[in-house]
Amino acid sequence: MQSTLVEFSNNEEQREWRAAFRKVLRSRWTFAALQALDLLTTLAAFHVGAFEVNPLVAHLIFQFGRWRGVLIGKLIAIAIVMGVRRLVWVVNLFYTLVVCWNVVVMVAVLFVVLHKHLGGSSR
Repeated sequence: MQSTLVEFSNNEEQREWRAAFRKVLRSRWTFAALQALDLLTTLAAFHVGAFEVNPLVAHLIFQFGRWRGVLIGKLIAIAIVMGVRRLVWVVNLFYTLVVCWNVVVMVAVLFVVLHKHLGGSSR
C-alpha cells in the first residue's frame, strides 16, 4: 500500500512537471525571452569574432549593421510567430537550440583566440 502511494505521488508530480514544462514551452513570453537571449548571445558572439550564418539575417546585417540587422531579424521572427500560435512550442524549441549553439560558438571562438594569444606570447 505504501509503495502504491509513493508511485501515485511520483506519477502526479511527473504529470504536473510535464504540464508546467508544456505551458512554458508553448508560451509567447518564453519566445520573447529566447529572442532576447538570441539577440544578446548573437551580439556577444560577434564581439568575439563569430559571424551570422542565417542568410536573411546576414543580408540584414550587411544592409543595416550588426545591431540593427539582428534586431530587424528578431522583429521578423516575432511577426511570424504571432501568426503560428499552435506551433510556438516548435519555434521555442528551435530558438533554445539556437541560443545554446551561440554559446558554444562563443566559447569555441574565445578558446581559439586565447590559444593563439597565449601561444603567440610564449615564443
